[in-house]
Amino acid sequence: MHFSLGLPPFADRPEEFVSGKAVREMSQHAESLGFGAVYVTDHPAGDQKWLETGGHHALDPFVALSFAAASTTTLRLQTHVLVLAYRNPFLTAKSVLSLDVLSGGRLTLGVAAGYLRSEFNALGVDYDERNALADEAIDVAN
Repeated sequence: MHFSLGLPPFADRPEEFVSGKAVREMSQHAESLGFGAVYVTDHPAGDQKWLETGGHHALDPFVALSFAAASTTTLRLQTHVLVLAYRNPFLTAKSVLSLDVLSGGRLTLGVAAGYLRSEFNALGVDYDERNALADEAIDVAN
């Protein structure tokens, strides 16, 4: 059995938990403790209502996991989850492949269609098309 450790997406003290140094140190520590992976969430534009009811800001998954990859040697890197409809499918495929290659094949990609209508609105993506957009992104990757 393998365990994954979530990298903090936010904190009361962001200077302590949401920085390159913090991601590096938490990833190295997780690896030294025997965790199988670290993961990040994908929330680029949560609205105020969602944030006030338990939602959170999040670092870009590809950037945060790149910091983790560069700081470790065996720790897997996991998206939890990447909302495919938020991004152009070709650019997503390029980012996924780049991170996987540069990390030595350590990326575990978790994907979903997404559920936050307000985030889709903020990003200019049609919420009702999210399933079709997710399917398209999967087709592009194959």
